[in-house]
Amino acid sequence: EGVFYKFVILHAENDVDEAIRIQNLLQNKFCIKPGIIFAEMPCGKHILENLSDAVNGSAWTIILLTEGFLNGPWCEFQSYTCLANALNKEHKYNTVIPVRPLNNPLPREKTPFILQAINALEEESPAFAKQVERIFQDSTYKQQREIWRRERMKEKPEHL
Repeated sequence: EGVFYKFVILHAENDVDEAIRIQNLLQNKFCIKPGIIFAEMPCGKHILENLSDAVNGSAWTIILLTEGFLNGPWCEFQSYTCLANALNKEHKYNTVIPVRPLNNPLPREKTPFILQAINALEEESPAFAKQVERIFQDSTYKQQREIWRRERMKEKPEHL
């Protein structure tokens, strides 16, 4: 609590290692810090509350498109929730980033229709580094963080 992340990676349950690898890549090679993977969200809260905190407590939501992504309805639910949030909150527009990693990527033809509408970052693409730099702008992060701070201030009860 109290930390606004640059990104959160939503991933299939069996893709924790790949999510960590992508997190390390973004943080260490591209200096996009801090980031978190969904598996690292705090315990003790309902999973839907954690999903809401993850999406609203970060500037970008990365959806890790691996073969494991299709192994259950949870990943699809996460995707729809993020996209609905991006549509309902103007400041979240263009903040959902599907990423097709090098390891075990989800083939394009298996990608759910709703996610096909968004250009995925392809780790194997020669343009990957340029796309990462273009997407993860510090100005967007600062704007998102300020909106998050204001929303949190509204939620805190006034002291009597």
